[in-house]
Amino acid sequence: MRGRTVVEVQNFRRCLPYARAAEASLPYTHRMAIDPARPQRHSNTMLFASILIAATAIAATDHPKPKQPPLENFYVVTQATFHTDPKWVDHILEVRPEEENVRVREIRIAPLNPTCPRHVTLRAIERVVPNTTVKRVATHFDLCAFTEEDVESMISAAKRKTGAPASDDDSASQTIVARCGTKQRVFELPDKESIRFDALTLADAHLAAFWDLAAVVEARTFGDDFSLAKLTPAQDREAQALGAKLVPEIKSGKYDQAFADNNCPYAECSDHSSASALQGYAGPIFSCPEK
Repeated sequence: MRGRTVVEVQNFRRCLPYARAAEASLPYTHRMAIDPARPQRHSNTMLFASILIAATAIAATDHPKPKQPPLENFYVVTQATFHTDPKWVDHILEVRPEEENVRVREIRIAPLNPTCPRHVTLRAIERVVPNTTVKRVATHFDLCAFTEEDVESMISAAKRKTGAPASDDDSASQTIVARCGTKQRVFELPDKESIRFDALTLADAHLAAFWDLAAVVEARTFGDDFSLAKLTPAQDREAQALGAKLVPEIKSGKYDQAFADNNCPYAECSDHSSASALQGYAGPIFSCPEK
């Protein structure tokens, strides 16, 4: 289990074309653009990026990388908190092989609505992509090219000393758990606002792209306009029925390594665990129960 660093975001902030949900979108459905109107900041960014690149090059010289193992499976947990409703949303995107095919699963856990915040919905969707591999589904995201130490050191170097998001700002973190060969790698990605993301992008665009992994896989698998937050009544019933079937898997701890570990009541803390998120779940629900 991980000690949480930060937890749907940044302005909600600059959206990808397919993020059109009624709620504020997840960070992985937004791309962060570098503002060209600030030359001084850009200059500082270039300087900082050069420092990151130099630090990474030195580390690579000291510790040569072994042969890259194959990507066997992976999942991404996104935990988001909002200043407005919904107060929090957890997303799980899982990609795993199934014979000659690959199963892609997406799960959304969130309060039903502002009127009954302690009643939780769990919606899910799955698709089996035929005749493919996990690596192909992951497209250009080369997860096994990085070690945990690579990612941790780069993010640590890019941390903002000041100007981190305020406690009442929307924020989100993502954790990627990837099985590379026989070993598992865990990459903790903090909210973009907590790091010098433009500098990180200049220093290593492949690593910076990790923040878009879940969004890209979701769009390629389920469609550019798809969102579990925006379903028809019939789709909602189907998604909640599948979600109910997956509850035992979530409760088993299958995804716990990517969740935070605070067992606060009803996911009222930003760094809540999967058990905390499911505390208000009692099965499919479509309206607030009468008091």
